[in-house]
Amino acid sequence: MLEEESKIRWQRFLLGDNDAYCWLYNAYVQMLFRYGLRFTSDSELIKDCIQELFTTVFKNRKNPCPPPANIKVYLFVSLKNNLFRTLEKQSRYEPMEKETDSFLLEPTVEEQFINDESHRTRRNLVEKILKSLTPRQKEIIYYRYIQEFDFNEICTLMDLNYQSAQNLLQRSIKKIRSLFPPQSADINLY
Repeated sequence: MLEEESKIRWQRFLLGDNDAYCWLYNAYVQMLFRYGLRFTSDSELIKDCIQELFTTVFKNRKNPCPPPANIKVYLFVSLKNNLFRTLEKQSRYEPMEKETDSFLLEPTVEEQFINDESHRTRRNLVEKILKSLTPRQKEIIYYRYIQEFDFNEICTLMDLNYQSAQNLLQRSIKKIRSLFPPQSADINLY
């Protein structure tokens, strides 16, 4: 399991093992890049923010802070914060609000179903469902059902308390069910 191995490598990295640091970078860099694409399509900016993240981690390795409870969540939060800071600096005249930021969530199976009408219909339904959600609702659905984070991890990523995260997820699901009742769709999303 990636998380267990990550904790071991993180401890070794803190003790000065540079190979462990390289392993952490290689294990997470692609995942972080795909996550960054949820916030911006600027791939160079994402790469720069990932590089800055790992440089900061390396520089701070000797600080007496306790290691993160979940390496993946720690890296996701750090990248998200780096991206928001950088994007805000780039748009000085239009500061970004975390609540209104666009969280991009596209179906990952898009191209493999292009030739099959049944799958194309399902894809269109999923796109309609996603378009009906707010960016925050898309974000929590992504964290819960695609990344499979638990509520405590989601709270950390989205800067929400536990009850607010549960409420947001429940409102998202309720909205999907009200707009797209199960009997009106040939796809089971529930």
